[in-house]
Parts: sequence; C-alpha cells; structure tokens
Amino acid sequence: MSKIIKIGNKYYDFGTKNASFLLTASELKKLGIKNYYFMLEVKYPNTGVQDIDPYKRDITPEEMGKVLLECKANPWYFFREVSHVVARGLGELPLYLHRAGCAAIWCFMHSIDFELVQPRQTYKTTVITAIMSYMVLFEYQNVDIPYMHKTEKRCTDNVGILRDYITALPSYMNPWANNKHLPGLQSLKYEAHGVSIATVSAAKSENVASDKMRGFSLFTWFVDECEFIPYMKAVIDGSNPTIVTARQSAKLAGIRSCMMYASTPGDLETDEGKDFQHIIDNTPRFNEAMYDLTDDELEKMFTGADDGEGDVEQLPLTMVYIEFDYKQLRKDEKYLRAQYLEAVAKNTLAEYRRGVLLQRFRGADSALFDQSSIDYIQNHVRRPDHTVLIEKKFTLFIYSHEIQHPDINSNTPYFDVDIPYLIGIDIAGARGAGDNTAIVVTHPYTLQVVAELKSPYIGLFDLMRIVIALAKMIPRGIFCPETNNMGTSLIDFVQETQLEYRFYRDPRTDLTQNITIEDNSNAAIAEAKRRANEKRHIGTFVTEKVRNAMFELLKRYVKDYKELFNTEFVVSDLCNLVRQKNGKIAAASGEHDDVIMAYNHTIYVLNYGYDLTRYGIDKRLCTFEKVNQVLTQYEESEAENVINNMLPYDTPTMYEEQLLNDLTNGGLSSYVDASGRDDLGYRPDQYDSSYGMKPSEPDGGYSRSELSFFANINSF
Repeated sequence: MSKIIKIGNKYYDFGTKNASFLLTASELKKLGIKNYYFMLEVKYPNTGVQDIDPYKRDITPEEMGKVLLECKANPWYFFREVSHVVARGLGELPLYLHRAGCAAIWCFMHSIDFELVQPRQTYKTTVITAIMSYMVLFEYQNVDIPYMHKTEKRCTDNVGILRDYITALPSYMNPWANNKHLPGLQSLKYEAHGVSIATVSAAKSENVASDKMRGFSLFTWFVDECEFIPYMKAVIDGSNPTIVTARQSAKLAGIRSCMMYASTPGDLETDEGKDFQHIIDNTPRFNEAMYDLTDDELEKMFTGADDGEGDVEQLPLTMVYIEFDYKQLRKDEKYLRAQYLEAVAKNTLAEYRRGVLLQRFRGADSALFDQSSIDYIQNHVRRPDHTVLIEKKFTLFIYSHEIQHPDINSNTPYFDVDIPYLIGIDIAGARGAGDNTAIVVTHPYTLQVVAELKSPYIGLFDLMRIVIALAKMIPRGIFCPETNNMGTSLIDFVQETQLEYRFYRDPRTDLTQNITIEDNSNAAIAEAKRRANEKRHIGTFVTEKVRNAMFELLKRYVKDYKELFNTEFVVSDLCNLVRQKNGKIAAASGEHDDVIMAYNHTIYVLNYGYDLTRYGIDKRLCTFEKVNQVLTQYEESEAENVINNMLPYDTPTMYEEQLLNDLTNGGLSSYVDASGRDDLGYRPDQYDSSYGMKPSEPDGGYSRSELSFFANINSF
C-alpha cells in the first residue's frame, strides 16, 4: 500500500514496494542529504497511480492511461514501479537501485553526461540499459542511438539486453508485443517513434575515429568499456560539435540529452587507458551534495553562466565522473573474497584489481616507486568520509581523523579548531588547459592528508572564494601556495584582505628583484612598499633546488610512512610519478602531478619552514616521527650491549683479567680462602697439572662417586 507524503509542492511515495529505492533514500539521509527522497516522487497521486500494479492481468484501459501518463511525466516512477530486469535463472525482477544507479539516473534526469565506474556484478550495465529503455519508449522520436563497445559481439549483446528489458515490460508498453518476430539486434527499431539502435565498431585508426559518429544526431549514446576502446578520445573530439548542437536542440524541445559511458578502470600501460585517463582528469567528480542544489544552481554549474562578478570566462561543465566502491554498493567481504578466489583460479589478478578494487596502476620500469610500495598504497586507499560542495561547484573530499576540539557551531565540523593545518595550493597555469588547480590539507602532527580538492575549472575568482571558504572552515589553517606564475595574482588578492597573515611567509627569502621606491613620506606609498616587500616572502617559489628537495622528502615519507598515503587524489598522482631520462621527477606523459605538488608544498614548509611557532606549530608534537625515534633509541641501546670480539678493548676487562690470571697461575681459580681451598672446595695440590682443571680425589677418604651419592641423598 502506498504512503503518499507531501513535501513542499511535491508528493512522494514512502510506501513503494521497491524496497531498494527506500534503502537508497535512507542511505542518502544518513549522509546528510536534505533532499534524500527525490527518487520516490509521484507526479499525479490524485489519479491513484501509486496503487496501480502495472503488471496485473486485468488492468483496465483507464489504468493503463494513468500509468503511461505518470511514466511520461515522471521517469522515477518508471524506474521504481515499472522497469524490470531480466536475470538468468531468476526471471524478471524489479530494477534494483543503489547509490551509483541513483547517481546515473539523476544525471540523465538533468541532462548531464556521465561516466559510470563501479565494481563488476554491481548492475552497471543494468541501470544504463534501464535509462536507455526509457529514452526509446518515452523520450525520443526520429533518432538513431549509437551503441559502442571494444568488441562488436559485446556491443550486440548490449543491444540484446535492451531488447529483453523492453519486451519484459507490460504488453501495452512493449512496441513489439504484436509482432510475430522480434526485431534484429543489428537494427533494433521502434517503428512508431522512428527510434533505432545502431551498433558501432571500434575505430582502427585515429582518422577514422574522428568521423565514426558522422550521421548520428547524438542526443544520447551508450559507450561500454570506454577506457578500453582504441581512439576513443578522437571519437569524442570528432563528435563534440554534433553533441553540442544536439544538446541545444534538446533543450529547446524540452527533452533530455545525456551521453552515457560505463567502464572498469583502464590499463594505464596502454594507449587506450592513457587517452581516457586524460579525459577523466579533466572531468569533475560527481558529488551527492548536488542532489540538494536548486535548478538555477545546477544551471549555473553546468552551463558556465556569468556569476555577475566579472568571471565571464567560466567554462561549462557537461560531464561528471561517477565512481562507487563495493562497500558503497552494499557488497560485503564475502563478495570480495569470491571475486579474489575466482581471479586466483583464472590467474587474472590484474583484472581483479581493476574490475573489483577499481585500481588504476602501471608497472613501468620508469616508475618512481617500487611496485610493492605502489601495491600497498593502492590497496589501502580510503574513500572520503565527507564531501563539501564549496561555492556549490567544487567538491572537497574530507577524511575522518582524530579531532579533540571540533567547531560545534559549524555546518562542517570536520576539523580541529586548535590544529594549524597546512593547506597546500598548486595553481593551474590556465583554466581548462588540462592542468588542475589542486588543494591538499595536511595535519602537521600526523602527516595525514585530511582533505583534498582538484578541478581544471577553477579560475582566479573561484580560487579566492575557495580560500575564503577554507579559512572559515579551518580557523587556524596555514595556506602554503605556490607563488610562481598565477600564484602572484592570488597573493595580490590576499594582501587586500585579513587573510594575509594566514599565509606562510619566509622573511629569509628574496625571490624577486628588489623594488626601490624613492619617496616614503606618503603613507600609501609606504604601504605599497610594505606589500611589495611582503609579497616576495609569501608562499613557496619552486626553483629546481626546491623541487628536488620536495621530492626527496616525498620519497623518504613514502619509504618510511607509506601507510599515511591513502587518499584518492594523492594516491592517483603518486602512482603517476616517473623518473624521466634526464633524471627529473614528474608525472608520466599525459598524466598530472598537481595534487602531489600541493602536498609537497605542505611537507616542504613543515620541514624547512622558518620559525613555524609563529603559526602555532610545535614540531615536538609530530607523532609520525615517534616510531622512528623509538626504534633508533632501541637500536642504540642494544648496540651498547653487543660485544664485538673482533675488536680490541680500549682497557682491560674483567674477562681479560680472569683469563690472564688463569693462564699465569696454572689454571687455578683466582679465589682461595683462609684454609687454602678455592671456590670449588679444592686445594691447589688436588688438581692434576696434566689436565689443568681436572680434580683428583678430594680429602676425607671418600671417592667421587660416594660424594655424588651423598649429594643426591641430601637433595631430597
């Protein structure tokens, strides 16, 4: 029985029979999402559609009309109550929703392109096929929809899954219900609406790839295993003009447009993996906090609208990267163990790491760190515990750590108000040119990365707003920016605010040419001179010497404290580092090291910063060094108790004196009491000189065996 609740001006069914939707809503509520119930919406509850079983045999034409009307107006109803999945051996089952599937459907609902990455056997293809079935039946007319896969057979299989899902729907929704034969998979078509599915093979050359989608309208497509398809980047680049035109046309027509990609993580040793990794690096991460944004805020985020403050160069976002691990998708350790054992049996551990653990890795000889260290780090990557959408555009990943004094009055009480966190900033040279502006927050006493953010779309105005937001969120945080190139513009802004003294500065450095101002009588000129002088000392100016020192620190920390490198962005960049032929350490060709450079700024300041007590940092509290200190002290103390018999003693020892005495006194003990007996009870003349230490018969006329007998008797 339905349970309709009105919230605002909308209605939601909290009594749906599809329990997976209720469970997803509950999970989002626990994550702090205010609008956690959006997938339960009912558009026309007054028709009673929420209590109609779309599959009942005696459904009336009127009820059919109500169901079709609700489906057309409300895709969530279709996915929740109507869409069925064909499972081998189990028949037809309602669509199972989890957080990844919810994110994909939400992106489709808002015409946001996405790549969906999740472990295998967690219904990745299922949810995209359900979305495609809705598009075919309710969204489009006179449209050709391309399907693409790295192999033609798998592409045809995906079309077959779509056909199965549509034929599993109620007969009044199945366009082929009255046909004698189902349409072929090479030309699957809904004749009444003029919608057809076309299979597209992988391109064999880059020139062919750029024209691969010529002739398609490209309101949508489904590209499966996109990170393994040759020349996929060239396919996308060649299709972009058509995609943009289709998006504009869809908006005018009031229909949705959504390019859908799905894949397991690619192989970074292949050209296909490297090419698509470049696309991922320039794609913002999906954040569930987006569910709480208004339509206007989403419009501003994804269309690049001017914010009214002069930031007219803001680039539009058209795609997000969605990734969820097995725990987030309700899989347990039994699932992980089963996948691992299967991989061991089939000798496919590399596929297990990519397809289940969602790891991207390379094994090149030029890699900066040995493979065992990289494997350890990748196997211990944490998912962010909290996310904050700064300026409702940029996602800050936050990782839980020990907090003794949180800001209980803040909406983001994720940092200790008494800790002077180090906030490293690596600023991209040009927005949208491929580089990311990256921010890393490091705990100065534990060396933990507690927050990280990166985006290729952060302009100077956006960066200033992010700095202000972080300054409020982390009251004692110390900003450590790179002051090369774009960093100087940030410093100009900072000097106009109260944040100037929250930025690390080193008065010992002289990073620019001296600025001479002849007249200091004017107060404004004096202030300008002060700012010019201070500007030379703020942040870190990365010379070749400084860069080398940063990476030496990084290598030492990876060697000694690899357990501390466990956050998504830092680990990703860490694995990209290689030693080039000229000896320089940098990201591999086509990769990025922006986040690791932001982290380097923090550890460089922590180790070489001038008088950090000015900012409240007490290096005696650094716990990450304690382990090595204790081990060193223990090894030193043990070394003092070890006797090296190969080395001469500086002074005679008790052992040498005893040996000398025994040698010079015929093997006699050094101790003789008043009766002339030694500590064993013998006189010197009782020793047999031929054996040195062998005693003869003792006094008293008793034999040695008799004395032994008496000793045994007395021991009872």
